[in-house]
Amino acid sequence: MSQVISAEQPSLSRCPLCACERLVYQFTHLTTPVVRCGSCGLLMRNPQPSDAELAAIYTERYFLGTDATSADDPFAREVHALKRATAAGYLDRIEAYRGWTPATRRGRRLLEVGSGLGNLLLEARARGYAVTGIEYAPASVATANARLGEQMVMQGTLESVDLRPESFDVCVLADVIEHTRDPLAVITRAWDLLEPGGTLFVATPSLDSWSARLMRQRWMEFKTEHLFYFDSRTLRTLLLVAGFERVRVASGRKTLSPDYVFAHFDRFPVPVLSPLGRIGRHLIPSPIRRRRMSVVASGIDVIATRTDAAPLTRRRARLSVVMPVYNERQTFAEVMRQLLRKSIPNVDIEVIVVESHSTDGTRDEVRQFEGHPCVRVLYEDRPRGKGHAVRAGLAHATGDFVLIQDADLEYDLNDYEVLLEPLLGGRAAFVLGDRHGSTGRTWKLRHFTDQVLVSRVMNLGHIAFTLLFNLVYGTRLRDPFTMYKVFRRDCLSDLTFEANRFDFDWELVGKLVRRGYVPLEIPVNYQSRSFREGKKVRFVADPLTWIWACFKYRFQRLDT
Repeated sequence: MSQVISAEQPSLSRCPLCACERLVYQFTHLTTPVVRCGSCGLLMRNPQPSDAELAAIYTERYFLGTDATSADDPFAREVHALKRATAAGYLDRIEAYRGWTPATRRGRRLLEVGSGLGNLLLEARARGYAVTGIEYAPASVATANARLGEQMVMQGTLESVDLRPESFDVCVLADVIEHTRDPLAVITRAWDLLEPGGTLFVATPSLDSWSARLMRQRWMEFKTEHLFYFDSRTLRTLLLVAGFERVRVASGRKTLSPDYVFAHFDRFPVPVLSPLGRIGRHLIPSPIRRRRMSVVASGIDVIATRTDAAPLTRRRARLSVVMPVYNERQTFAEVMRQLLRKSIPNVDIEVIVVESHSTDGTRDEVRQFEGHPCVRVLYEDRPRGKGHAVRAGLAHATGDFVLIQDADLEYDLNDYEVLLEPLLGGRAAFVLGDRHGSTGRTWKLRHFTDQVLVSRVMNLGHIAFTLLFNLVYGTRLRDPFTMYKVFRRDCLSDLTFEANRFDFDWELVGKLVRRGYVPLEIPVNYQSRSFREGKKVRFVADPLTWIWACFKYRFQRLDT
């Protein structure tokens, strides 16, 4: 396969993930500026190395062990064994995610992108998979096919190789996505090649890792050939936009030995660590240097499922509006009329109404919307609290994004567009509608003209509870208890909720924050109502549940 090798360094004018044109300089590494997207936060080299520069890096000696004089070299054999052990760990995670047994995995079609010297393909074939590989470096393709004994690895990139759509059950990109010039194009191409419900596995260095936080600009993963640097948030965004769901993120584990680590830092020098490695090679006894260990290294492992729906780049987005309803006869119909009149460019809206057996005739109002093509109505046999109703609605949400909407008129539905914009643009996964304004100086909370003292007490309580939340969860939020919570539906993947009343606000925000989804707060319009006008929070009992929820959901084990 012939290739045109260019000496020109490609320069990015916008982020390939969210298309933002604001690329903010961070630092220079090996003469190349490293910039961060001012919208989604993706870190990248700009300009990127030229084709010629990359070709000079991806030689036949790029992988450790390939500079041995013989295939029987002990160190080369040990490198292959370590790589295959790491690959076995990847396959174990994939099989656990899919629930496959040795019998049910047999015959599954697996594509590995960036096959290297073929170690994962060898392990997968031994487990009964039908394997195909793609590798950029010609020398590595030849080595991998020789080790496999068949022509199973093709030379090229995921975008350049001709493969039939929807022809694989699993696609693996281990230590690959950071090397690509356009990560979104690569992951979208993986979506094309996987069958609906197929599994994508990505392993990549992560800015969330302990080594990145410790070493900062001296991080060993800042290499010329690494063009992008992800964290769990930007990688989740990439997968959502490319058409994947049920995303699970875990610390990356690799099987290594001290000898391998020392050799790695010889090949890829890092200040301090490389000299220490050379000293360690002479001081540590040989049996210990060769000991294999499963360690959390500098990366993350991510598994996701290909959706049936096309990627967001190819279709209209879908918003699920979850509306809990109880004793709101005076306002429900008007809220619904406003909501069903809404038109947001490139967004379809579904409304999930959860009626909790109202006693004021609201249920009769709700019945009028049964059968509407954009409305789904759920009826509860008795009122169990707002949190219970929201949880019931979330279980039926099918949208890419979810928005929680009360059935009163305290909030302005005209704020939907500004709340959705960061999610549609990929720069946020979780948004809160802030009732205080962008500076916090505009106080829009409770102004009860008929209960002035009550409103002042509640506003002071809001300040105190916000301080408590920020202290316990390490955040700096202005309005964590706002009704307007908007988030990507995949943020809820593998999380379970149990709160039934207004403590659900604490549980939802607390668990998403602990998952790494620190919300973006956007000012919204708000007109409060008093208890006499229908406010349902219990003045004494509910605050006690909030204190309990604050600490409970901070330390309760998250479902993974």
